[in-house]
Amino acid sequence: MLSHAAATVDLTTEPEVDPVIAHALRQFLRESRIDMGELATEAGIGRATLYRRYGDRDRVLGEVLWAITQRAWARLWRASPQRGMARVVAVLDQAMRDTVASPALRALLERDPETALRVLTSQQGVVQHRLVTGLADLIRAERGDSSEIPLTKLAYAVVRLAESFCYSDVITGAPPDIDTATEIIRKLLA
Repeated sequence: MLSHAAATVDLTTEPEVDPVIAHALRQFLRESRIDMGELATEAGIGRATLYRRYGDRDRVLGEVLWAITQRAWARLWRASPQRGMARVVAVLDQAMRDTVASPALRALLERDPETALRVLTSQQGVVQHRLVTGLADLIRAERGDSSEIPLTKLAYAVVRLAESFCYSDVITGAPPDIDTATEIIRKLLA
């Protein structure tokens, strides 16, 4: 089964995606529900093998969402002319804007908000854990580990803040507010 822990995030190259997750990613980007039977057929493996190796549908969806995020962060990181914490904030800002504008993610949030929020924000899932680990790596890369707050706790606070502003329409009914999220994150990371 795929690892729950994320290795150090390498933003200098395009991350590789597991072939089965790549099939699931294509399903997701078509704005359709990930169908485990179809996924097993596309990947050329049996359903039992799919479940044994990759877990349930939520886990596969989490891997897909992480693959999208990791690719986006790598692209934004390489394209950013900024350095230091301004670079981290710029990457997060654009990543949040891309998240809110994603037709596939919007379709998931409208079709199945409970599953979407569980997969995206649960401590038991892969997405939040890897976002926190990855963000701590980004902060460490730009400023080192010189903070009064441990980097994983700082990254956790930033991720939770970003989640609340990106998915506020589903959580509270208020529209997403990336400008406010970015301003608060900028102050937290200063």
